[in-house]
Amino acid sequence: MKLTKCMCGGSLGDLVVEKDGVKMKAQKCGKCGETYIPGSEMLRYDMIKGKSSMVRKVRKSGDSMVVTVPKQIIEKFNVHDGDVIAFEPHGKEIKIKIVHAE
Repeated sequence: MKLTKCMCGGSLGDLVVEKDGVKMKAQKCGKCGETYIPGSEMLRYDMIKGKSSMVRKVRKSGDSMVVTVPKQIIEKFNVHDGDVIAFEPHGKEIKIKIVHAE
């Protein structure tokens, strides 16, 4: 969510900041100088830098795209070979449901 005002009451302007070679969209207060980086940009940074074990890259396999399932998800939701995963679009996000094979 894009902010319109800083906590100090100052106006925010858009800018691009760079951290460890990764450019991120941010906002900076013209009054106090505070910089705000949205959570989505920080997540993108973590993904690029490989800092999250729950993040996976999308890979191409033939005419399809493939995503591996993190071990933590497999263990927590008891996922096995042969189970089916259903993708449900929700706005700009995707909900994933696991249907266990019988």
